[in-house]
Amino acid sequence: MMPNKTYELRKLYFEQSDYSTKEKAANFEQPLLIQWPKSSFFNKLHIDARLLQKALTPETNYQDKTISEKIFGSEIAKQQTGLSHLSNLFYERCRLHKNHLSEINSRHMDAQERLFGVQINHTPDRAKRLSNLEGQLAQLDKERRDEELGFWKDTVELREQLFENAGEYTAAKQRDVIFADVESDYHAN
Repeated sequence: MMPNKTYELRKLYFEQSDYSTKEKAANFEQPLLIQWPKSSFFNKLHIDARLLQKALTPETNYQDKTISEKIFGSEIAKQQTGLSHLSNLFYERCRLHKNHLSEINSRHMDAQERLFGVQINHTPDRAKRLSNLEGQLAQLDKERRDEELGFWKDTVELREQLFENAGEYTAAKQRDVIFADVESDYHAN
């Protein structure tokens, strides 16, 4: 008897899809405010959704913490979450820039190949096709420059915010260390 491949494939599909017939167990790791299906385009935004949930969830366990951790801990955690968010935004913009340049380069190479084919073949409409392809290459070069400029403009503010937040994070960590040193000296005496 042959195994029923159609049934197995259908079962596998429904187990992995968002339209599963089985009840999904509650997932408490997912943020309460923003939820998207895991297998969708929005999967890229789960990192930011988790960071947002982390930023909105106050810390409640203060029993085992020192006074300096109680005072500066939430500020340090907030700064760290902000840095993680900014670095995630920067990474996503860099990835988008890389994809745009890759697509432009692919179209540029295709146009150059067609231009070479037209140059070596003498057809009646050769001049018109050469002009058209050279125009496409010039347009692609302009798109590449525009993408480079757009990337720079988009990331200037992000890079500045990253450095500002890194400075604030470092300052908060230093305040925590200084206060912890004073606190340990106080307890030692």
